[in-house]
Amino acid sequence: MLVADLDGRVAGWLTARIEHPAPGAARQMVREPGWTRLHIDALLVDQAVWHQGVGTALLTAAEEWGRDRGAEVVRLDTYYGSPVSVPFYERHMGYRRRAIVFQKPL
Repeated sequence: MLVADLDGRVAGWLTARIEHPAPGAARQMVREPGWTRLHIDALLVDQAVWHQGVGTALLTAAEEWGRDRGAEVVRLDTYYGSPVSVPFYERHMGYRRRAIVFQKPL
């Protein structure tokens, strides 16, 4: 967990973890299960300090932390329709969409 402190108050936080290659990854048809991955579980920034570099600093620090622990790729998910997080990850941080998750109420 990383916490961003701005003038003595919490401005944002991020949680992340390392995911090691899946068992049997060598027998998969795709290479990705064999990669060590950094997974970002959550990134939250106080709306009052948006566009001040807090999210960028947290995500950059997490990426460095993951790289130092052997991660080859970083993954995260966000709401597809978010007018805030989607542009942040794609345009500002250089992430690309990789999958679509479907959901249906039962």
